[in-house]
Amino acid sequence: MLTRNIAQFRANIEIHAAADLLDGGNYYNAKTGQACFIGCQVKSNDLTLLQEQYGIPVTLTRVLENVFEALPSKAEKVAFAKSVGDAVGRDGKDLSRVVWAFLAAELRALPETTDAVQAAIDPVIAGMDLLASRQEWPAADAAAAAAYAAYTADDAARSADDAGDDAAARATADVAEAAYATARAADDAAYAAYATGEAAYAAARAATTVRLRQCDTLIALIAAA
Repeated sequence: MLTRNIAQFRANIEIHAAADLLDGGNYYNAKTGQACFIGCQVKSNDLTLLQEQYGIPVTLTRVLENVFEALPSKAEKVAFAKSVGDAVGRDGKDLSRVVWAFLAAELRALPETTDAVQAAIDPVIAGMDLLASRQEWPAADAAAAAAYAAYTADDAARSADDAGDDAAARATADVAEAAYATARAADDAAYAAYATGEAAYAAARAATTVRLRQCDTLIALIAAA
């Protein structure tokens, strides 16, 4: 799957931004013309349309949508949408591996945790790196590594929550969600789009500085694809 019609993709963002109609909260309002990152392209909440018309994988669209919606201001949402268009840049790019590289980066960027949790996370990061570099991560290995990471991180999250450490609990819970999503994706290819989006959504529930870092990571990965 390669990107296509990207000139129109970028134009749609510019048109909606110039008319002050690009914002989060809903996909597309037929009465007002207001639309989100996805709605301004396809006037729908059907993510497969973005894939069909522009060659942007559903998995990546879910990640972009979650980060876009998590940004705190309309101005930041508009800037991010324009940056995505600029980063895609042209027809003929393969963006299918961006989600794996992004998730690996998010797992690497999590706050410092216990040695036990980190030892469970590291094999998942290594697997994501394989997928991002177009190598294979056998389904059995992926499911086992991700399930173990989910179990370990979830246990750590419960302990942190009991101790009243909300930040630690949120960080380790995010690892559990990401790892679980990875296991589901490895176990059932048809579930990969939903699973990857869920993992990214877990990562996106964070402070503004983290959200902005995610924007920079995504833009860099898309531009480099």
